[in-house]
Amino acid sequence: MLTLYAPAKINWFLEVTGKRPDGYHELVTVMQAISLYDRLDFKTRSEPGLALTCNIDLGPPEKNLVYRAGELLRARYAPDRGASVHLEKKVPHGAGLGGGSSDAAAAVVGLNKLWGLKLENRVLENLVSEVGSDCAFFVQGGVALCTGRGEIIEHKAPIPRVHLVILYPNIVLPTVDVYRDLSRHLTYQPRNCYFFHGEGARNSAKTLPRVIFNRLEESALRVSPELREVWQKTSAEAGVTCRFVSGSGSSIAFVMEDGPAAQTLARTLEDRGLGRAFAVTTVTVGVSEHQDAGDRSIRGTNQAG
Repeated sequence: MLTLYAPAKINWFLEVTGKRPDGYHELVTVMQAISLYDRLDFKTRSEPGLALTCNIDLGPPEKNLVYRAGELLRARYAPDRGASVHLEKKVPHGAGLGGGSSDAAAAVVGLNKLWGLKLENRVLENLVSEVGSDCAFFVQGGVALCTGRGEIIEHKAPIPRVHLVILYPNIVLPTVDVYRDLSRHLTYQPRNCYFFHGEGARNSAKTLPRVIFNRLEESALRVSPELREVWQKTSAEAGVTCRFVSGSGSSIAFVMEDGPAAQTLARTLEDRGLGRAFAVTTVTVGVSEHQDAGDRSIRGTNQAG
């Protein structure tokens, strides 16, 4: 059996520069893997095809990104092979954390290893990008500048570890609704990304507020009054240097001064009934067979793997 851990992500920077002819939006975004993981277990089986199970109700397996990515790999490179995949979900759904996309990347990475295909990462990235726009990032993870619809990946040198708290306010926020709201307000001047320039390249909890930006944040807060209420209630938390909505929401990310402050805030937010809170750090890889022991040691009240 092969076990892989699929990390969630945040967006340090996200700008929407226009609408594409294919219906997608043109993006400039900086993605960062964090220590909040789904787990996927792979086993070979004698009959061709994939069998997918999960600890939560996924609906029809054929519609899941894990199944779609795995079947795409199998059809092109291993049509006579079979595997059973069990998905243990811990990254919240509809939270702007890329959980489903990361799971899809884990599917192609895992089956590539399980079946001994020896395909290079760039091949896996190109393949899984056909399933979802930001799936390719998670094959290698770490931190990357992503453009196009999110599938053009330029991996960057790892940044120093940053402590964060991720608050999922138990709100599923459909991405399509957020982009629809943004389309009504496409009169802004696109902002340049300076994350990899000057102090941003060396970042710290103190310098990150100068380079963090999310164009979708205002739309997410407009679309969901419930999210806006949680946002207003968390405007003055101790130990926080800045906060932002991750991706299209609904999660809120808090950049913290240090690990103890992150643990304290995670407990406090849950005690106040604002949702599920995770004390995490940035991580330097994507899909992996191991979780970093340092990352595990700083998690808050919700264990993530």
